[in-house]
Order: sequence, then structure tokens, then C-alpha cells
Amino acid sequence: MVLFLVVFLCLISVYWHWGGFRSAEISLSTCNDFVLFGVNYIGTPQDERLGKAFSKVEASRKDLPLSTIYYKEPSGKRDTLHVFIGFEKVYASSDSLSWDRVEISCKRALKAEMRMHRFVMPGPENTKEKIKAFAKEQGVELKGIFIDKIKGPDWVEVWAPLQ
Repeated sequence: MVLFLVVFLCLISVYWHWGGFRSAEISLSTCNDFVLFGVNYIGTPQDERLGKAFSKVEASRKDLPLSTIYYKEPSGKRDTLHVFIGFEKVYASSDSLSWDRVEISCKRALKAEMRMHRFVMPGPENTKEKIKAFAKEQGVELKGIFIDKIKGPDWVEVWAPLQ
């Protein structure tokens, strides 16, 4: 029983250290238009082309924030996924200027910021639901697009532009 208690306390300690008891901090923010360069991927989540698309963008962006927009999320392994993988124009190299370009107008947005270990970070659907609930509380209308900005291994921002 004592061993179980020690293991349990150790696990709780790790979970706390990784930020497992923190939630996404959602705020109303001003923003500039998002101008992203990257790669559109349409296919199944299991297709090796998805990994290649991420690798291509990762190689060009260096250590700068990676942005993803999930237009269509699959409900299973064989369902179709549509995701844009890229980074902001200010960081685009001459190589990436020939890539797909996505522009999203933005003056105000809801921003969910999460600084916690990726193993305890809330899932995308959970975060979107919290953003939608916050929008309803604030009386603002979302455009329906969510831009995930991955700023580091333990730091993600989700931007939801407003109408």
C-alpha cells in the first residue's frame, strides 16, 4: 500500500510539473492578417505523404513557429484529412514563396495559449469547444477557422479570428 502511494504521488508530481493541472488561457486579442506559406495536404492520416509534407515545411521554417489549419479532420484512420501546414510570410524564404499561400483577414481574435508538456496538453477538439464557449460568453462571433501556432514543444497558441 505504501509503495502504491509513493508511485501515485510521484505520478501526480510529474503531471503537475508538466502543467497537467493548467488549462488553456483564452483571451480576446487584436491581430494582424495571417499570411501563411506552406503545403496543403489532402489524404488519409496514415499516408506517408503527410509526414513528408510536415518534414518539408519543418526544414524550411527552421525554429520559427509552425502554423497548421485543419480544414477537415478525420473521424478514423481511413477518412480524409485536409490540413494546411506552413508558417507566416515574414519568415518565408525564397524557396517557400512558390508554395501554397493562405490569407486570413484578422482584426480581432480569440487566442488560447497553452504552455504545458505535449503529453498533458488538451486535445484540439477540447480546445476548440472552450474557445467556442468563451466566444458565446463574450458575445462575439467566430469565423469558424482555427489556426494552431506551434511556438515550441511545450507552447501552442490557437487563434480563432472573429467576424
